[in-house]
Amino acid sequence: MSDFTQVFRDDFEGSSLDRGTWKALYSGQYGNGMFRWDPGQVEVGDGKLTIATERDGGSWVSGGLSTIPDGQTYGSYEFSARIDPGQGTAAAILLWPSDGQWTDEVDIVETHDPQRNSFAFSKHGDPNVTEYIDVNVADWHTYRLDWTPNELKLYVDGQEKATMTGDIPAQPMSFSMQGQVMAPHETWFGGGPDGSTPGRVEVEVDWVKVSAWTPGAGTEPAAAAEPAFEPASAGAAAPDDFWLAAAARYVENDGEWEGSWRNQVADGQISLEDVAGWLQAGLGQTELWQ
Repeated sequence: MSDFTQVFRDDFEGSSLDRGTWKALYSGQYGNGMFRWDPGQVEVGDGKLTIATERDGGSWVSGGLSTIPDGQTYGSYEFSARIDPGQGTAAAILLWPSDGQWTDEVDIVETHDPQRNSFAFSKHGDPNVTEYIDVNVADWHTYRLDWTPNELKLYVDGQEKATMTGDIPAQPMSFSMQGQVMAPHETWFGGGPDGSTPGRVEVEVDWVKVSAWTPGAGTEPAAAAEPAFEPASAGAAAPDDFWLAAAARYVENDGEWEGSWRNQVADGQISLEDVAGWLQAGLGQTELWQ
């Protein structure tokens, strides 16, 4: 048995947000004076969620959403997402106290790098701890945070990237996603927008899955990637043909990441060759493509 049981999954089908899950939409001026949050900047369509950060005259407008006041103590948080680059813009996908009062914060993905060549994984507490992860978040990736009483463990595309221990949050936390625009003095984020900044910067999310911590009694698979599969059963087929055939089967089936990979193949964002390479590297659920 695993340690996690699914609470909800949102594949963002249809044309509107599930307000039974996402109970809070952000609104109002942000504290740095650079932008305001507006619920209209959160969009659902084409099988994905989009948080749009846009120029609005001499200022900016962005969006955010959260499960607040719903939350849980400990759990697993998994999502497939990409974040546009843009000088002076940022995004955060995070855990925030369900009572809305800042005492703990876990930034699963926070874009300190305007070019998105890496991201920050942070735990705010005593002490604050940040790990910098060399992953280009402008590309589609699957992220997973496992939060248990003794640690925070981060995975990207099924590969463990960081573990934090000590001063682990022990209160109900809600899952949140938001866009931001930074002020010139916020140098950790690279400062504010300039002439190179696009007029619209998007956070795209293909799906979100949240699971409760149910040690020894869970139904969800562990986060570790599947081991690499050797194509010994492929007969006389050339290895490239084998992996392409495996990729085609995978994107047609109901894999953990199939929504992301299938939609991207259909949109021409990635190729079957890309999926084949990931499968050969040991990613994905082997029973779906063998």
